Amino acid sequence: MAHLSGDNSKLIARVRRLRGQLEGVERMLFEGDDCYKVLQNASACRGAFNSLMREMILSHIDHHLIEAEGTSKEARATGKEIQDILKSFLK
Repeated sequence: MAHLSGDNSKLIARVRRLRGQLEGVERMLFEGDDCYKVLQNASACRGAFNSLMREMILSHIDHHLIEAEGTSKEARATGKEIQDILKSFLK
């Protein structure tokens, strides 16, 4: 994740939690758990993955556009506007 700036420990923690959730879904399927419970857990995995992607995209914009050396004020403002749009859209 070279394009992501700063400490990636929070992203790595998200990935590990997501892995645990997916393993839980796998276990539930293997054990034949109730469909509703499996679907709820699969939905939680989708939400966790979407949150991970959101954070990675916002970080990418921040690193390569907003905080990049030589970026104009207009480009920085546009980057922040794009981030605001994504935050609203990717809830």
